[in-house]
Amino acid sequence: MNVASDVFFNRDRYWDDHPIILRNAVLPTRPLKDALARVVDMAAKARGCAAFWANPLTGKSSCILAIERVIRSRFPEAGIVSLEAVKHDGPDSEGRLLSSILEEIDFAHPIHRDLAGKRHQVKRSLLAMSGTVRRIFIIIDEAQEVTNAEYGWLKGVINRLSKVGVKVSIIQFGQSELKDRKDELKRDGRSDLAVRFLKGLRQFRGLRSKADLDVICEAIDAHSEYPPGSGWTYTRSLFPKAYAAGFRFAGLTPSIWGKINDLIPRREISGGLSMSLIADFFGELCKLYRKNDASCLVVSDDAIEKALKQALLD
Repeated sequence: MNVASDVFFNRDRYWDDHPIILRNAVLPTRPLKDALARVVDMAAKARGCAAFWANPLTGKSSCILAIERVIRSRFPEAGIVSLEAVKHDGPDSEGRLLSSILEEIDFAHPIHRDLAGKRHQVKRSLLAMSGTVRRIFIIIDEAQEVTNAEYGWLKGVINRLSKVGVKVSIIQFGQSELKDRKDELKRDGRSDLAVRFLKGLRQFRGLRSKADLDVICEAIDAHSEYPPGSGWTYTRSLFPKAYAAGFRFAGLTPSIWGKINDLIPRREISGGLSMSLIADFFGELCKLYRKNDASCLVVSDDAIEKALKQALLD
């Protein structure tokens, strides 16, 4: 029996580990697709930077995962370094950053204690990671914690690698405080760093319109897979009998969007609903119909309202 047949006849066996039920599905929302397009366009440059700020729970963690997947797909031989900046007020912030890079890439040798030695180790390591394609992607989360000194070092390492033909792409995600970093760099006389790293800073938003919801539902219905290797979309593996009869989450978007507008203040919607809320909603809605997979499945407005209210409480 292949995986797809096994899911059809043993649906409950796969249910609890389904990405929708676990609320960890990475779905291509409109903001995420826009961010991916910007990163791919930026990657064509010898030295490119893209920066995004987002409110909490907007979905930036999912976006970072999606960016890593796209990079591995589009540039399979490129090196990827993924870091999370940490607040640090001490004098050795540059040394801390260098050490974190070496730790992230599992540097096999003892890390030098002095800055010059660490700089040399990082440069050689990134050069080796760039491979035959001579390309490196550095992804930084919580970028609002990157210090001026660290930005200065990043500029230096990019310049040195660029001189030997390595394309270096910096992708930053941070909270709203990242907007202030641009002004701080200028006040400290480092407008060069503000231009290099934060010139194109953009907001990464949550769900704000029915069109955003349409993209998410289309992804659940048609651009997803679970279990791996089955060829089945999320909707099909959740409700195989209903799916075979034509059920799609995309058909529910008018009702879902109507309930969102009924239950959530417009100002919150305008600011962007968190992907955590959307994930909780779809998880709760599917749980309500776990025992109801059938060719005649109909999702009621009452169930949509109940799932949304529960998601708002979580």
